[in-house]
Amino acid sequence: MSSDWDEPLTALRWHWGEAYIINCLGPGDWLAERRDTHETLRDQTPLDLRERIIADYTARPVSRAVAPLVPRERPHL
Repeated sequence: MSSDWDEPLTALRWHWGEAYIINCLGPGDWLAERRDTHETLRDQTPLDLRERIIADYTARPVSRAVAPLVPRERPHL
């Protein structure tokens, strides 16, 4: 059985998983941890978290030398 947030979580991880560790702890509790500094971004929706990630990454890109390469599966569209 899948939850309401499985697909957005997969999409966020697909696009940003090399730079951030992304999780949803439950409805209204989305978070992304930078792989370099381990700073955490939080928001109530996946779209709002995505906006925070974009702003954070734009201001301070995560170095690919620090971010581990993680195998990623394409999200189901």
